[in-house]
Amino acid sequence: MKGYVIVDTEVIDQEAYSQFLERIPGIVEGQGGRFIVRTSDVEPVEGGWVPKRLVIMEFDSLEAARNFVTSDEYTSHDDLRHRAARARIVVVEGA
Repeated sequence: MKGYVIVDTEVIDQEAYSQFLERIPGIVEGQGGRFIVRTSDVEPVEGGWVPKRLVIMEFDSLEAARNFVTSDEYTSHDDLRHRAARARIVVVEGA
């Protein structure tokens, strides 16, 4: 089954976020992932959840998704990411 990384991001420093965005696609692809969704155009329907920017990445397995979020390649950018944005990140297995 596929694994997914879902990120709800509130950008707090656009310049730093732009730097982060330049680095991440290559890391996602290098880990075997692909972007499914990258948008600020969200339509809240129920429950009060209003993501500022929603990103969904797909990986070949739950293990691969977990490996991505804990990889040295990704976590080495944590300082920049934390300076650029506040994020909620979950890893889930697909159906």
